[in-house]
Amino acid sequence: MSDALRVAMVMPPITAGRFDDVVDGWPTVTSTVEGLHRAGVEVTVHGRTSEAEGSLERGGVRYRFHPSDAALAAAVSADRPNVVHVHGLGWTRLLRRLAKVQAPLLLQHHGEPVFSGRARVGHRWVRRSVAGYLFTGAAEGQVQPWIDAGVIEPGAPLFEVLEAASMLPDPEQAPEPLAGAPAVLWVGRLIAGKDPLNAVEAFALAALPDAQLHMLATDRTMEAEVRARIAATASLRDRVHLHAAVPHQRMAAWYRGAHIYFSTSHREGSGYSLIEAMACGCVPVVSAIPPHRAIAGDVGAQFPVADAPAAAKALENASWRSGEPSLERSRIVLSWEHVAGQLVAAYDTVARRRD
Repeated sequence: MSDALRVAMVMPPITAGRFDDVVDGWPTVTSTVEGLHRAGVEVTVHGRTSEAEGSLERGGVRYRFHPSDAALAAAVSADRPNVVHVHGLGWTRLLRRLAKVQAPLLLQHHGEPVFSGRARVGHRWVRRSVAGYLFTGAAEGQVQPWIDAGVIEPGAPLFEVLEAASMLPDPEQAPEPLAGAPAVLWVGRLIAGKDPLNAVEAFALAALPDAQLHMLATDRTMEAEVRARIAATASLRDRVHLHAAVPHQRMAAWYRGAHIYFSTSHREGSGYSLIEAMACGCVPVVSAIPPHRAIAGDVGAQFPVADAPAAAKALENASWRSGEPSLERSRIVLSWEHVAGQLVAAYDTVARRRD
């Protein structure tokens, strides 16, 4: 069925301004639909706008913008798609309108926390109209909190779909000269959910005397605590470095300058920096949360969340490993072609069930 698939892809957030600028702000969406277009799927992207209705075309894909939920749902219905693919699990009022379209609904998780209160009740009203859910880490337990909370029904159709592939504009940049043997790179926000203190603690415990840890951080909420932890251990003062954030177009140089990509995150919707780091040949040493397991597979090393001794051992075990398995997995499993293939398989499955 995939040769004849017609997909209406819905971006629910209300936008404003020039449509070209809006689409420029959707790089993962445009990369996804371009991959689907190459795979022979006819995709129309529908968005909402606070301005007048309009459309544009890029790369053989039409982007349409509608001033209301009713107008969007009517346009989707007129397209007569085989599948309606909605980005996000919320947007209950819009979903109630889309449920009337004669096509199965697929909802894609994008890192939203589990709903509570009215949002949870609202989703229960529409979930009987949902043909399936797309998650990164679906098979690794990423969906379980939603089931436990009663938002998604046990036994609901689940599909493993990588949220994105690498968005690095120039993955062949010359490496940033990061000190350390190995050079360990931690990328994220200095907040509790990313657990930078556990990263420093694990690094202190690792038997890697020549290693250096480079922490590339945006949000600096916990900077004082992190600096205090570094200062408290003499052996860390010259081996742990807090760097200011760098533009995304320079990130490939940092990934290529590191041997290990290190993440102590407690929760992720996917793992963009992990995907990009592996595309540059970093060995992943990551907390064993569902999306990390789905992305890294058996490459590198993983450890339980908040377990500094286990993270230290994982760093030691990864210190001698080659980056080639990361590059190989990136080429095969973490590519836009693979993302498109996963989506086509999900589309085919729900469309066949409807037939």
